[in-house]
Amino acid sequence: MLSCSLFNVPNKDTYPPFKNGLYMEEYFFQYMMKSGLRFDKNDRLYIPVIWTNFQIEDWFEERRNEMQESLDAWICSNPSSSGYFTVVQYDDGPKLRLPENTIIYGACSGTIPLPLIYEDLEGRLLQGKQGVQKTFSEKTSLCSFVGTNTHYVRSRVFDILNGCAGFEFYFRGGWSPIVEEGLQRGFIEKTVESKFALAPRGYGRSSFRFFEIFALGSIPIYIWDDIEWLPYKDILDYSTFCISLHVDRLGELPEILNSIDEVKYNEMLSAYEKIKHMFELEYMCRYICENL
Repeated sequence: MLSCSLFNVPNKDTYPPFKNGLYMEEYFFQYMMKSGLRFDKNDRLYIPVIWTNFQIEDWFEERRNEMQESLDAWICSNPSSSGYFTVVQYDDGPKLRLPENTIIYGACSGTIPLPLIYEDLEGRLLQGKQGVQKTFSEKTSLCSFVGTNTHYVRSRVFDILNGCAGFEFYFRGGWSPIVEEGLQRGFIEKTVESKFALAPRGYGRSSFRFFEIFALGSIPIYIWDDIEWLPYKDILDYSTFCISLHVDRLGELPEILNSIDEVKYNEMLSAYEKIKHMFELEYMCRYICENL
């Protein structure tokens, strides 16, 4: 473990508000410590850093050089001919210099995509759902979005689709780690009522809501621009259980959704049920460390 305690500080925020437990970096760090593992499935050495927690701190820029020196010293003391790897949730990835032979498993950037997920030990998201599971015909909205305008992709989503039949938008201002209870309830209730729910990228290439939408019994629509940042694409066919669309094709979305009937919709939900374990933290850890 890196000797500088600044590398492993608690996260000062709780976002999304349904998170109760560990973030993905924290979970993976503990997984490696408890299992005694040090390498991924390609024999790369783990750099044991919880990046997000310290990179969002106000003091980080002041102490960046100190932390870089500590990281460099750790690398020097832990040589790896097979290279290194690390896991990061932070939108921009690690903000310290890493060895050139480092693989970054990242939720929003890096080398290999991971799902942007978190622990919800008390089931806060599903508590809000209150056991409601509406059928295709019972859902009153074709497609919805409840959230913030944090990227030009989201602006284009609103500009192009707002006013289209069956689309509902509930935008708030800039991003904040504090999400008022009314907006939390609104997101859950509207998603449960929607056949589809938009999960456009935000500041980072992914979105927590992509996986929250699945949990709430709807089908997410991932909107991306530069890179389609979806995990496990080498083994999953996303077209069987969700919709992934480049921002330049937004105008096609109403026709795409209206072409999906109840039979096709239920097939997509069933396809997700078969692979949903892959979007859990335990599978993520095994994917990195084992030849699954």
